[in-house]
Amino acid sequence: MKNDLKTLTILLRATNFIQEKIKEDVSKYDLNLSEFGALEVLYHKGPLPVQSICEKVLIANSSMSYVIENLIKKELIDKVKNPSDRRIHIVHLTKKGTMLFDEIYPRHLSYMRSIINVLDSNEEEKLQFLLKKLGKQ
Repeated sequence: MKNDLKTLTILLRATNFIQEKIKEDVSKYDLNLSEFGALEVLYHKGPLPVQSICEKVLIANSSMSYVIENLIKKELIDKVKNPSDRRIHIVHLTKKGTMLFDEIYPRHLSYMRSIINVLDSNEEEKLQFLLKKLGKQ
């Protein structure tokens, strides 16, 4: 195979395509990618410190502060000081946030699966393996 950057170009185009589809989908719920990511982490993992959310959503702490404030204004999350370490804030979904995600996550999952389902299960497993191999260098 010719030793060029074709693989990276294909990977980046696929990533951009998927990211655009995710943006389109989450915008239907009046959320941006970072807000959706934070809500999704809290929905699946439960209450977490701000730093843990940053690590899982892969955005900077300064950006996460803005995201958290927006989600608090939308009444989808609450932030409280950790009683055992007052320097740490714990974030959790409100009842409104849980109800919203109970409603939208199954639809989002179905839409995302419709994009991924262009691959059969063996191809999907192989892709996961290869992407992990690439990412763990």
